[in-house]
Amino acid sequence: MSQVIEVMREAQVPAGTGDVWTVVSDAERAGDWFDFADRTEVPSGGETGVGQLRTQHGHWGHRRSEVDQEITECVHGKVLAWQHVAERIDGKPAPKFAARTEFRIELDGDAAVTTVRLRSLRTPAGPLKGWLMKRMGTKDIERNMDRSLVRLTGLLS
Repeated sequence: MSQVIEVMREAQVPAGTGDVWTVVSDAERAGDWFDFADRTEVPSGGETGVGQLRTQHGHWGHRRSEVDQEITECVHGKVLAWQHVAERIDGKPAPKFAARTEFRIELDGDAAVTTVRLRSLRTPAGPLKGWLMKRMGTKDIERNMDRSLVRLTGLLS
């Protein structure tokens, strides 16, 4: 089994956890702050919380990307986590580099300031793919996380 590749970024957002949660937990607001997403859809009639399915539309470089997600953890005001169920680039199945991908948004704070932690946990589909993921994908994920935190802070300031 390959080792999990974790990428984590955090920032202090000058807003209460309730206000931050309202933004980060709302799929329709993902395009406002989450740099990985232009928009996120929830199928009509879908569940809320754990088990909810979402499709995130965005870009990876100059190519269109879609990620089908399933919410795996939802603790109101604290944690929202999902796993990637399927990934597509320009409408076709994306190359399978990760056997499992999880993304977590973790909040900790009070009514005035919230620490927002973004975590990507990817289990490579093999040693060579793990090496490629570390060398080629990690910096892009770090940049997208950093931009996301800047956008979230600007939105809530």
